[in-house]
Amino acid sequence: MLCRLLRGRLTFKVYILLGIIAIIICGYLIPPYKFYPIAPVTSRSLVHSHSTRHLSKLVTVVFRQFEDFENDIAESVQSFVAAYPNIPVLILCERRQYPPFQFSATNVTLRNVKIISLEFRLDTTPGDLNPLTYVSTEYILFVPDASRVSRRVFQQMAVAATTYPTQAIAVGIGNTRLVCQQLNWGYADWTLHYSKDSSKKLCDALQGQHALMIKTSMLQNIPKPFALPFPETLYLQTAIRNIKVQVLDSKFAAGRSVLKTPASKQKASKRLRDYRTALYKELGVKAVVKEDGRVQWYGCKRETQRCFPPVQRTPSYVLAGRNTPPCCLRNIRRTVVHVLRALLQAGARCWLETTSLLGAVMRGDLLPWVEYAEIGIHASDLSRVSWLQRGGPDNDGFVWERATKGHYYRVAYSATNRIYVLILPFTSRNGTMWPADWVLAHQRDFPERHLHPLAQIQFVGHQAPAPNDARAFLDLKLGPNAVEKSDIIGPKLLYP
Repeated sequence: MLCRLLRGRLTFKVYILLGIIAIIICGYLIPPYKFYPIAPVTSRSLVHSHSTRHLSKLVTVVFRQFEDFENDIAESVQSFVAAYPNIPVLILCERRQYPPFQFSATNVTLRNVKIISLEFRLDTTPGDLNPLTYVSTEYILFVPDASRVSRRVFQQMAVAATTYPTQAIAVGIGNTRLVCQQLNWGYADWTLHYSKDSSKKLCDALQGQHALMIKTSMLQNIPKPFALPFPETLYLQTAIRNIKVQVLDSKFAAGRSVLKTPASKQKASKRLRDYRTALYKELGVKAVVKEDGRVQWYGCKRETQRCFPPVQRTPSYVLAGRNTPPCCLRNIRRTVVHVLRALLQAGARCWLETTSLLGAVMRGDLLPWVEYAEIGIHASDLSRVSWLQRGGPDNDGFVWERATKGHYYRVAYSATNRIYVLILPFTSRNGTMWPADWVLAHQRDFPERHLHPLAQIQFVGHQAPAPNDARAFLDLKLGPNAVEKSDIIGPKLLYP
């Protein structure tokens, strides 16, 4: 073949020679180029290409934060698929997605993208409803709606995650301002406390749109890692396990703006409130204290029933190792202030009785575990209080009623919410105050001198009438050193 080429025309030989020289010059002087049938999706350097393949085996991308009626999920997924064609992507939906996601990529490009419906169906298996069964990588990257991946930032997150294996790693999305929060879950007090962390580096929780990388093994030890509202529910579970979130200075880019109309924003806000209310009901969260000190209430109101069932010897919350729900304590305070005002305005001689007096002495408030407040009254003064005579709801909605068994009275917060204050009449005989035909386990007679004169004591933010020697009075009712004993054993003082 070479001989035939040499016997060819001179012009052809010259063209061949020039072509060979040009190839040699390009090979030495011009950097080599690669030609792709489609636009390249991997890095130009061999090292970067290796890192890309490594990230695809290390991390699963999960989309959990989006609205089914309006979202940017298709373009957000495409951003990751274009940068990392082999990376596994999970889209978690509460139910079968409608309208369907409008992916512009081909089926081959989306081969590692799975849409998982968490809707309960009779033909599902436990594994179908557990997204972790679809994860085989060491890490999971949670990405919110309308996000665009940055290869450099993604690699920074992976490096940080492997460097600090006991922490989660977060980056912001676009121009979102992240708020670093510290979180304290007071199980006994039914209260969730949030506070700001000025360091903004190691957080219990984050506010604002952000991506979060966390070890899959950490999620396997959490009961409901994917529950809504997300990631708020996740942070509640990681915080009690002391898993901190480290915030990097880098950011992912923001995607297409969504929820632009007032109607869509209102719909999304309502869903968030509904998810949060359901979560707090399941966990028993009755109050949330925000960073600025504001309190959001999720417990009982005047229009709803109280938070615990009828008490049979010991309240249910005491058996569960908890105090009285804070909303119930708030409603007892409102009721006792209303009752004391009504009794004093009518000229009745009344005073704080046993458990309420003990709370006033110890903390100027109700005891944290009481189921009601107690007020003593002279039986001869009952006729002065019109509401004790006629009963029923007063002008402020409080319900006055006489007990069906025993000569005592109750004032309920409302006809629906039966949290209440006890009014206990005492009869004076020979210098002793005797219970007027009623029986409570911790109540007994006492010398009338404790009421002559009556003293004033701070109670639920007001001055209230009280026996003149409160500690001696309590020792008589509850046994020696009642205040010190209550400080040690708490509710066991009344519920042994």
